Amino acid sequence: MTIAKLRNHPFLLLVLKDGENDGYFTAEFIRKTKQQLIDMSLRIASDNLSIIYADQIKKGCEIVLGMSNLGLLELCDNDTEQAKAILKTHGVVYCFRAGWAKYAQLKTISASYFDSISIFSYALAINDTSDIRLMHAALVNEGYQSAKLLQVYKTIAASYCASTILIDSDEEVLKFELQRFLNSAIALLLIDSDKKIFTHSLYQELTTYLLSTEKERVLINIERCIISFTEKLSRLTKSDLQALALLDFTELKGIIHQQENIAVYIQEILELPITVANELNGDFDGGYDFHADDEDDIAYLRPDASSHQ
Repeated sequence: MTIAKLRNHPFLLLVLKDGENDGYFTAEFIRKTKQQLIDMSLRIASDNLSIIYADQIKKGCEIVLGMSNLGLLELCDNDTEQAKAILKTHGVVYCFRAGWAKYAQLKTISASYFDSISIFSYALAINDTSDIRLMHAALVNEGYQSAKLLQVYKTIAASYCASTILIDSDEEVLKFELQRFLNSAIALLLIDSDKKIFTHSLYQELTTYLLSTEKERVLINIERCIISFTEKLSRLTKSDLQALALLDFTELKGIIHQQENIAVYIQEILELPITVANELNGDFDGGYDFHADDEDDIAYLRPDASSHQ
């Protein structure tokens, strides 16, 4: 894109201008190319925008310019002589289709990710010298990172989600929930449990352990559990979690370090079934109470013998 930066225009327009100036492109070729660009712009505007408003038609032109510029750069690899030959032999529509094909690659990453990327992202003004290939590459990379997060979320949630798996569209929410799953995995290992989901008794066992064990010993055991847990992960899953900084367990270690209200704070970072969470917070109001008052319940339900006498 050096030539574009020096002369303050997108690569495609510079190639057309240079080709016209040195006689490589005929006047008829330039006229036809301009008409094709106009036709494609109107088509883009009618399909994606509103042709009633002039600014929308202008945006359609910029999208066509961006797509065509991307396609030409991909086809010629920034070689101006090759670019002129491609334009003369195949035309600007061919370049647009090549650019559109690059844009459509986003759909192969994820249909939802493709839908989230506005076509406006590929618009290029006539004085815009930014490298649209770098922009496209960044979107592709972002898409793959998003897909990795979704896949690793599904993998971990399959074992440690305490309720029905509902995948949020917000990546920050996914990371937050994923960290809770991982915290629970380590916490269960701390009490030598082979379970994947906390029960009320397992949670009580955890809090008893945390409150009765020296901080240094707990932190050492956390490191041991992290090693044990990560050794069982696939290389790909481990790599993805490390890239997301989710294997640092900063929050879990921080709660142990501060040694203040551990029983209160620890439940906030763990994946707990709703029944356990409700029991801990006294929200049942007569609901399931883990058999704490079974005798009273049975006595209440048993018919009063005196009433039948």
